[in-house]
Amino acid sequence: WASGPVCLLVASMLSIISAAGTWRLWNLWPLSFIRSKLSACEQLRHRLEQLSLVFSTQKAQSPTQLMRKANMLVSVLVDVALGLLLLSWLYSNDRIGQLANALIPGADLFIGTLLFTILIFLLPTTALYYLVFTLLRLLVVTVQGLIHLLMDFINSLPLYSLGLRLCRPYRLAAGVKFRVLEQEAGRPLRLLMQINPLPYSLVLCTYRLPSYGCHPKHSWSSLCCKL
Repeated sequence: WASGPVCLLVASMLSIISAAGTWRLWNLWPLSFIRSKLSACEQLRHRLEQLSLVFSTQKAQSPTQLMRKANMLVSVLVDVALGLLLLSWLYSNDRIGQLANALIPGADLFIGTLLFTILIFLLPTTALYYLVFTLLRLLVVTVQGLIHLLMDFINSLPLYSLGLRLCRPYRLAAGVKFRVLEQEAGRPLRLLMQINPLPYSLVLCTYRLPSYGCHPKHSWSSLCCKL
């Protein structure tokens, strides 16, 4: 009794948020520049589209669409759980402070060396400046690319279908097969019908969620040209 009104309320809220996301105000500078640079905006838009489909009051037209809704819901729950686990790990045992304490001495590779080279030559100072910050930029881009690939993999993985295939393989059948139990002359033939479960490769191909292009904005060729 409560599922219908709850789904209707959540769908209405999500539709309002999605409508607010289509305002022309977001296309103006500097909001458009900030939105294009923040991966959180792309991920939020992707999750809002998924939640709008999951909590839609329209009935699924086919079992594939119903399975896709379940995969999206499990994907959102896993994403939230992983985020909470990462935050709890960072804030437990003062790990953020430990990371800061580990990076501060290196920052002190850097400021002392930079001040020393300024007193000698201008060219080594400039070269050292660009070298250090280029390496830092490449490190950030590499980590960002790995995070994007991991997010894309988690978003497109049909976790519900894989769990259903593992626990209840008869729910995802690829056909049936018959095995002879008893075959004697003058007596009826007895056969055993068994269900062929769908292979995991076909489960991934059939129920894999579409990728929304959560990939890094930069390519290695463009970075090398800029260097």
